[in-house]
Amino acid sequence: MALTLVTAVGAAPAASAADGPGAASLRTDATTGTGGGPASLATTDEALAQAKTTSKNVEVGSLRSESADVYATPDGNLEAREYLRPVRTRVDGKWKPVDTDLARTSQGAVAPGATTVGLEFSAGGDAPLVRMEKAGRELSLSWPGKLPAPVLDGSTATYQNVLPDVDLRMGAQEDGFTQLLVVKSAEAAANEKLAELRLQLSAAGMDVRETQQGGLEAVDRGAKNAVFEAPRPVMWDSSPGAAAAKDTATQPPPRSRRRRGPHPRSPRRRAPLCVPPPWRTSRPPEHRTSPLRGSRRSSPRSRWTSPPGTRNWC
Repeated sequence: MALTLVTAVGAAPAASAADGPGAASLRTDATTGTGGGPASLATTDEALAQAKTTSKNVEVGSLRSESADVYATPDGNLEAREYLRPVRTRVDGKWKPVDTDLARTSQGAVAPGATTVGLEFSAGGDAPLVRMEKAGRELSLSWPGKLPAPVLDGSTATYQNVLPDVDLRMGAQEDGFTQLLVVKSAEAAANEKLAELRLQLSAAGMDVRETQQGGLEAVDRGAKNAVFEAPRPVMWDSSPGAAAAKDTATQPPPRSRRRRGPHPRSPRRRAPLCVPPPWRTSRPPEHRTSPLRGSRRSSPRSRWTSPPGTRNWC
């Protein structure tokens, strides 16, 4: 059997110019959207006039965002189309469709084609496992030891045998990343090193604190807003069969244990991020033979459908 633990750290996108009162003055290239939709004009007035003349919806280009389109309709109204996840991102000042496929870069890292956060995975060795940047702030996590060169497959980078019979899978997302530890045997699950994994966390310029839901958030010390967040872990059985369909939120570890060791509150302080194994308290011993453990990091603003860490969190 296999279990999956999911947690999350997310990046809150910086406010775009289209969010402010001066948005209508922006000029937007109509060819840089996702394609296949109505014509696009820069300002609301232009789009409304065109929609009335043509009796067709016209996109207001200046109101386009990472996860929304706004259209002027022939009857003089504005219609918004919201996407659950980001569908485009700004690249060199122009909109570009999101591309999560990974490739090796000239700087010696692994990165997706285009996402709403700056994202890099390690190409192996001592480099941080992942770096994520948003709004001028960077969060990084480092694996406790040297990493092998990853095997790339689409949006997934697999670091094989980071521990005996244990693979680490990193997945690029539109606004963050996923992380899975694949424990492939009962012998691997019994490894004492899995009893408590500690990832080195760096969050310069931010305070990292625990949320009421049992997760973590990295708050900008100046702006006081959450830049990155991590919902509490959830776990499910990934084996075939009826039992595999059940996914269970893990219980947060006791507060005394959660506070053990230094806490990364200082903007210049580096401290280990403790990742306790979820199967210790969530499953009986017979269900611990082949666990998957992981985490998901993504943008808080795109997680509006339900609270982070819950079953319906997207």
